[in-house]
Amino acid sequence: MGSLIRFSGVVILAVAMGTAGCSTVPGTGRQRLDLMPDAQMNQLGREGFDQILSEQQVVIHGADVQRVQRIGRDVITSARSLYPSASIPDEWEIVLIEDDTPNAFAVPGGRIGVHTGMLRVAENDDAVAAVLGHEVGHVLAEHSGERMSQVLLLGIGLAVGDAVTRDEDEDTRRNVMLAMGIGSQVGIMLPYSRLHESEADELGLMISANAGYDPRESIGLWQRMNEEGGGRLEFLSTHPNPATRIASLRALMPQARRLYLRAQARQSR
Repeated sequence: MGSLIRFSGVVILAVAMGTAGCSTVPGTGRQRLDLMPDAQMNQLGREGFDQILSEQQVVIHGADVQRVQRIGRDVITSARSLYPSASIPDEWEIVLIEDDTPNAFAVPGGRIGVHTGMLRVAENDDAVAAVLGHEVGHVLAEHSGERMSQVLLLGIGLAVGDAVTRDEDEDTRRNVMLAMGIGSQVGIMLPYSRLHESEADELGLMISANAGYDPRESIGLWQRMNEEGGGRLEFLSTHPNPATRIASLRALMPQARRLYLRAQARQSR
């Protein structure tokens, strides 16, 4: 009876938190889990970004820095106009990092790091815009906050497992908790991570196209990224399989092309 009472209490708390803490992702309309205060996420983002930069070689001057920041300004302006209801930071910081690994990342609060290796693989401004649009998409959709919200609820789920098995023998408890841990990682966290990447691809494609950058270059970008890193097993990857990613981008291309052509018309006036 005691285990049942503990179980019921934790389940009621989890359901209440999950129901109350939801919001809508601009552009895709997906309902996201949103339990973390923006101020707390922005503070964590600022601290994390500063820590990363303290351990990296930041490129301060030069044509590449100016190029990344110029394209970044275009992309951020586009995001504001395309998704006016979105919670987009007022101030952004885009930093170029001397690292040949083709990578870019964003943290809450509007801070983006781009490796010099990503510029090498991107090859042109349109592909760089796709990269920056993708990272802005992560910030716009508040993916970091959603991941932390998921971790919070998963912790409650593990507490449920602990409560239910508290009167069981040690082997049973250990096996149940192990199964729950593996199940949450493969069944929840990894798929949500892939969902976040796919959603950032979609948002980034539209944002960069609306800024006047050719969205078709995103296909070549991910093809080259695949050549750099090789294919990975999607089931156990935090990113979509490259073939899946490219197929999704192709499906979205007609909509992105319309935005691109409208942007071209605006810019030619």
